[in-house]
Amino acid sequence: FIDQMRQQLSQTLGIALNQVGVKASTSARLGFVGRGEGIAACAVALIEGISD
Repeated sequence: FIDQMRQQLSQTLGIALNQVGVKASTSARLGFVGRGEGIAACAVALIEGISD
């Protein structure tokens, strides 16, 4: 589903597909996520101002 997530994010944000990165990882059985008791998500955005 990573490609679909990248496409949706680029369309929603109005930016090029090559400007969107999505990574997936497992939690190696650590905590409630690793035991299959829940899910987690983390987002990081780099925003730069444009000067005239």
